Amino acid sequence: MTAMQTESISLDIPYIKLKFCAELLEDTAMPSSKVSALRGGMGEMILRQNCVCDRACETCMFHKSCIVMHTMYSYMEKKPSYVTGKESVGYLIECEDYSEEYAKGDILEFNLVLFGESIAYFNIYLQAFHNLGMQGIGKNHSRFMIREICNEAKEPILRENTVNMERYRIHTVDDYVRRRREKLAGGERYRIVFTTPLCMKYQKEYLERFDSAAILQGILRRVQMLNYYTGHEADFPEITEYPRVVSQRAVRGGIKRYSSTHDSKMSLRGITGNMTLEEVSEECLDYLIAGELLHLGKNTSFGFGKYRVYRVIGD
Repeated sequence: MTAMQTESISLDIPYIKLKFCAELLEDTAMPSSKVSALRGGMGEMILRQNCVCDRACETCMFHKSCIVMHTMYSYMEKKPSYVTGKESVGYLIECEDYSEEYAKGDILEFNLVLFGESIAYFNIYLQAFHNLGMQGIGKNHSRFMIREICNEAKEPILRENTVNMERYRIHTVDDYVRRRREKLAGGERYRIVFTTPLCMKYQKEYLERFDSAAILQGILRRVQMLNYYTGHEADFPEITEYPRVVSQRAVRGGIKRYSSTHDSKMSLRGITGNMTLEEVSEECLDYLIAGELLHLGKNTSFGFGKYRVYRVIGD
């Protein structure tokens, strides 16, 4: 196999964002934060459908061809030096529905974002969510049926159990950045609003306040990892000047989840809130916009690190 050639980091990373509309099949209650349950349930369904070695990953001889490794843990031939464990950079689940009580027939909406090689495994994810709906999620085993899946243009890819792959349209992170820059053009200050907790270490300490250097370096690490995942051994770029933090509000937050792997309850914590930046270079703005799509920090596969960039108008 030919070794990857070192090159500049790139935002030419393929992705597709899919919106799932799921109909609840009974009256039920679910936690306000549902990404952990959706992610855990999806992983369990993928394991049940595809694991051939009774989940003994350490002794399995099929790592390179394992569907679980390719869908859940972003298999890479070569990794950046700071990546030491199983990484989940190939997909994200987003859910902004924080309701807890549902009636039969209510709709639950969530997004699945796929990057790089994970894009080719759409039918594996689809089958997993279908089976999860029949099994049910959460402690109440809330059952659902997937009624529709739409692309970013709101065109249905799946409707009435029929899949239209002609509408499975792949974009790049660079495309996303260009679209968002048009809406943010002309700003002198930008507000970064975290809608889910940010869990990140910087200089060996977990962040308790927002820091522009930590944020940008975290985004760059994620971009670099996705470059590796798509077969590009990219250098880590140097940023000489980071944006200045004008103001911020950081609040501790988190979620509790059950880990079937460890058979125990776990607490995932981070900070939410916002910060306002000025002196933002075009390069930094591009990476900040890319981070909207990629998420940031640890536990992104459980919905962490989601934020939005806004242009600040006036003082």
